[in-house]
Amino acid sequence: MTWITRSCFKTRSLLRFRVCLSAATVPSVQSSTKKQCFHSSAPKWKNPKNLARDTRVAGRKRFYKVVDVKPISPPWEEIEYGSEEGVTAPTVDNPISAGVDGTDSATNVSLEKPTKATMQKYLSPSSSKSENWYGVCLDGRLMKTPLGSTLAVPSLSLALAIASEWDAQHESIKPAQMPLMTLTCTALDQFATPAVREHTIDDLLRYLRNDTTCYWADATEDRLLHRRQSKSWDNLHKWVECKESGLGSKPAVAIGAGEGLIMSRMRKTKAYAGLPHEEELIDNARIFLQGCDAWTLVAMQSITMEAKSFLIGLAAVKGSKTIDGPVKNPFRRDAKKAVIASRVEEEFQIENWGLVEGGHDYDRLNCSIQIHSSLSLMQCLSNA
Repeated sequence: MTWITRSCFKTRSLLRFRVCLSAATVPSVQSSTKKQCFHSSAPKWKNPKNLARDTRVAGRKRFYKVVDVKPISPPWEEIEYGSEEGVTAPTVDNPISAGVDGTDSATNVSLEKPTKATMQKYLSPSSSKSENWYGVCLDGRLMKTPLGSTLAVPSLSLALAIASEWDAQHESIKPAQMPLMTLTCTALDQFATPAVREHTIDDLLRYLRNDTTCYWADATEDRLLHRRQSKSWDNLHKWVECKESGLGSKPAVAIGAGEGLIMSRMRKTKAYAGLPHEEELIDNARIFLQGCDAWTLVAMQSITMEAKSFLIGLAAVKGSKTIDGPVKNPFRRDAKKAVIASRVEEEFQIENWGLVEGGHDYDRLNCSIQIHSSLSLMQCLSNA
């Protein structure tokens, strides 16, 4: 799981997702060609004293006035700031640091900063040709990640989007309204560490062995649900079977609940619980994950865990940065279709039995936020 904002969705507060993909769409952002920075001024508050001393996470009072975006060096290099050599860049600690406060308050979180060598290896985006990096500043001070690294991203549009999220926090800070900030911090702090990457890859492969899109309703028992599954997942499986763009092997599919239970049981001839996919499919999936940079891996993890489907995550991530092969990617630059495919059964049950307010509606919103923000992250890097 992304490890900063998950618990914040339980507050049932109104979530607002604001993503900016260009400088022109950031509210109240002004450009200065002289200093090459972009800033936004916030409304003044009546009593701002001691706001920076507040240690709460969600609901913490806004302690800054101006949000800037400035060109900086990559995170594995010494930060160059200003025109004078040897000048130390002023920084501000990240106020949303759940799970890295010296305790085991977050699952599968490494408390050790990645080395410069691993950061350079995994944080260099494979989909971006730009070598420019940008930092987000609060009142002129560079933001840090929860583990203390400089918050630097290889895309101006991504930096502007993160700055927009921070500028949208008015009276108090609401981490649930900053999904791009969450994904970025996870990529910088966690997915540049080899041990965390291997553990994440193993987790994602477990989703593949029990992929939601591989468990179909029996057409003789539930014809309508089977028809909806076929409409959303048929093209996905055809794309996965394609060697040029997918995984080069057809995934195993269980029809009906009984067949699903039988096929997914662990046996002496099968070392894991789950569907009996061909080894070629599993191996190709592992090769793809091992070749992902930190940004792609964090997007892959976010979508897979939200959709409960490795195949949906794979198609959505690849569709955001690669051209189609012989078989068209069903989610080619289309996050909405990925959201629909991940909620086929839930939406079918809602239509039949009704929507539970405070439950189903927030599930819909959470799913949409996670998938759209993950693909927005990938598109920002692709357009850099």
